[in-house]
Amino acid sequence: MSRALAGTLRRHYGIDAASVAPISGGQDDAASVYRVETRDSRYLVKVRPAGASRDVAASIARHLRDVGVGHVVAPVATLADTASVQDGAVAVTVYPFVAGRTGVEAGLSSEQWRELGAFARRLHSTRLPPGLRVGRETYRPREIDVVRRVDAAIAEHDGEVAETWRRHRDAILALVDRTETLGRELAQRSLRLVTCHADLHTWNVLVDDAGELWVVDWDEVVLAPKERDLMFVVGGISERLVAPADTVSFFEGYGDAEVDPLALAYYRHAWATQDIGSYAERGDADAVRIFRNLFEAGEIVELACATMT
Repeated sequence: MSRALAGTLRRHYGIDAASVAPISGGQDDAASVYRVETRDSRYLVKVRPAGASRDVAASIARHLRDVGVGHVVAPVATLADTASVQDGAVAVTVYPFVAGRTGVEAGLSSEQWRELGAFARRLHSTRLPPGLRVGRETYRPREIDVVRRVDAAIAEHDGEVAETWRRHRDAILALVDRTETLGRELAQRSLRLVTCHADLHTWNVLVDDAGELWVVDWDEVVLAPKERDLMFVVGGISERLVAPADTVSFFEGYGDAEVDPLALAYYRHAWATQDIGSYAERGDADAVRIFRNLFEAGEIVELACATMT
């Protein structure tokens, strides 16, 4: 892949790669990620099967950069001025490599939380062109069906996932039922839909060496109520990721906003359902560890169950 990717970069970007090294640890199973270095530049390159629906993320990030939404890591344009390129069976997107740490690793200052709030407000106020194939909120995560499929099969399995599932089975099924109910109720509310990042936690915020914030991973962008993003800072998905003082600072940047408690409850339940279903289904060592941690104190399952509407 390294030699083929170097050829793609040369033909379509004019980039002469001196080195191509895979990067592990991403959550997108459909993408392979590489760090590419030239004599004077560094890039992060995503490679996906051609036609993958998530290729639209590059066009979204580019549009946001072009209309002046700051803190966006936008793709490098191809020689044909496109956001990505299809080369045979793969689609390739090239981003500038941001040297820094995630918001979780670096910790965000009060001023940085305010900057993140101002960014979110600008994002929510930005309309995307009709030509971008952006999904709309369905109010029913597909992992509802995954959870029920796993539950039907779990009796035939041993191992840590099966053991953890059986120990928490009643809570899992109750949470999924509650997710479905909340989704139906929220769908009747006709809340205003805005452009949401949909994964706006501090693992997806990079802090560079100069202290600048960069929001990455635009694969999940969706038109949804603003609470789809605000959920990550109003209580959050883990007590380790956001403190009450951080929430205050965020809204100093975001501005006045009435947060709908039903929407907040739905999105926290939906996130818990998504994580339970996806990590249980994956079953690899990292997924098993994360699945087990979902049920720890202060983590998403407890937070979802404690959310009132």
